[in-house]
Amino acid sequence: MVNKVVVYGFETSNNMKVRVALGFKGIDYEFRSIEPRDRADLVRVSGQNLTPVLVHGGCVLFDSAAILRYLDANFPGTPKLFGDSHRQQWEIEDWELFARTELAAPMMDVVHRRVYGEAVDADLLARAENNYAAATGKLAAQLADRRWLVSDAMTAADITAAATVFRIRAAKFFALPAVDAALSGWVERVIRYDRGA
Repeated sequence: MVNKVVVYGFETSNNMKVRVALGFKGIDYEFRSIEPRDRADLVRVSGQNLTPVLVHGGCVLFDSAAILRYLDANFPGTPKLFGDSHRQQWEIEDWELFARTELAAPMMDVVHRRVYGEAVDADLLARAENNYAAATGKLAAQLADRRWLVSDAMTAADITAAATVFRIRAAKFFALPAVDAALSGWVERVIRYDRGA
């Protein structure tokens, strides 16, 4: 494919995971940063307000999970994001779902309230800390004797979960559990493929 890949976005875990996937696969791309409060260009390109948006030739995609699948389907000969078997793909999709829901929910509860001008009280922060500790505990248990979540290579499962952990750390909305530090090597192995915005 000769058409250059262009990604529109800003600094979120979903944008980061697309950049990590592109870097891991060795696909050249241009990242066009948008201002989160002014999404006119994004709407013009994709007809909707959410990031990331990938443009590749005549194809326009939004939703980071869909973009990762597009990259695997349309760039053969690059490292796979979804494994080599049905079983691996199912496990990868289970971890993706976990990362988008259970792992990300503590941060998103805080983010959504702040964006909509609602109060973020001590009870919400305490719940967020407890829920994040439980989620990172599951990750740490899975990674206790292995380098990657599903197979012997990085997959979409690692990318989705590590980008979420990275962004939660960067946000500093609530205290991080002790087990979070145990995940540092894994997060760094994944994030090293992000060449940044």
